[in-house]
Amino acid sequence: MTAGCLPGVLCGALLGLSAGVSAQTPVRLASFEYPPYIVQTEAGAQGLSADLVREAFARMRRGVLIEFYPWNRSVKLLEADAIDGLFTIKKTPERMKRLNYPNKPLIRQDYVFFVRKGSRTRFAGDLADLSAATIGVVTSTSYGQRFDEAAARGAFSRTESASSYELIFRMLAGGRVDAVICSRLVGLEFARRIGADKLIEISGPPVETALSYLVFAPKNAALAPSFDKAITTMERDGTLERILARYGAQQNKP
Repeated sequence: MTAGCLPGVLCGALLGLSAGVSAQTPVRLASFEYPPYIVQTEAGAQGLSADLVREAFARMRRGVLIEFYPWNRSVKLLEADAIDGLFTIKKTPERMKRLNYPNKPLIRQDYVFFVRKGSRTRFAGDLADLSAATIGVVTSTSYGQRFDEAAARGAFSRTESASSYELIFRMLAGGRVDAVICSRLVGLEFARRIGADKLIEISGPPVETALSYLVFAPKNAALAPSFDKAITTMERDGTLERILARYGAQQNKP
């Protein structure tokens, strides 16, 4: 398969099958393109999240099949027990009633504001700094409780939505929005992809730091403690830190 495979198509991502890995049926996990955390390539799923999942499931002695779907379909498949798990996803009280979360997060993301270099729009830590700004967001995306609640109460002059990160960063580069809120690594990657990494910069500290998880379907409750054990061993022997460092990411915190 290639990077252009259609959503819902298995993209050659049989992970963790090596000497010593169990011959049990591979665990089917849904995901979606979210570079640099996970990307579809000719070699299958690549990126920070894929590397972490590959290592954890190898330690669990289980193979993994990653299938790419749009976000909403992934969640529906998970809740219907049509797949075994999904990554990455945040914890909410409602989701925790239906799904099986490990205690250990998969990744930690800092949400920051990106602005054009030289812009008067700056963030110094107080969302009131951006009260007169037009903020770019991706449709149906949560950026953490602090930002989401501020946007809902009209704290910003305007929010402008786009269907993808590439589109919203093109809007920022073109001056159609004043700032974009985004996961730090994702924003840096998309600024680079559109050739705007010299035009766009991060302004101020993180708005919020969120933990995202690999979550298991209702039928797979037993996999959650096994996954926790694998991540714990990766923390103890330094493997987790080494994988995160390759991508400029931070150690996950409880």
